[in-house]
Amino acid sequence: MTTEDKRGPGLKFPPPLLVLAAIGCAWLVDTIRPLPIVDEAALWLVGAAIIAIALLIALVALVHFFIAKTHVEPWHPTTVIIRNGVYRFSRNPIYLAFCIATIGAGLVLNSWWVVASVMLLKPLLEHLVISREEIYLEKKFGDHYLDYKRQVRRWL
Repeated sequence: MTTEDKRGPGLKFPPPLLVLAAIGCAWLVDTIRPLPIVDEAALWLVGAAIIAIALLIALVALVHFFIAKTHVEPWHPTTVIIRNGVYRFSRNPIYLAFCIATIGAGLVLNSWWVVASVMLLKPLLEHLVISREEIYLEKKFGDHYLDYKRQVRRWL
């Protein structure tokens, strides 16, 4: 490991904080100016199911990190490019799961504001997290990572 690689992509905060901030800000807006989706009690069940699917995607992605014996935390160095399992379909299944869970949270909270916050969350993840990770991975793995980028989409 080079001195430059001790911090991985060099993120300064955990990406789940962006998710919590997006949901929290949208929920705050919803308390000031409510924008309910429907007047249906079962909506929370649909939202909970979507959150469960998102958690399953994230859990499967985390298992791949543990199997590959590399760090999932983006402030630690990566030792390998994971290309199997959910990583065959998305280069960022955990961030995809964050966005899906945000939509589910909006349904649970019956708030269009929270659902719509994913439109802010996605570009924030791309700009503040994914772009830094991609630059790091390109420098570290070169053509191996560039080949993976050509074969697998960022989101889906």
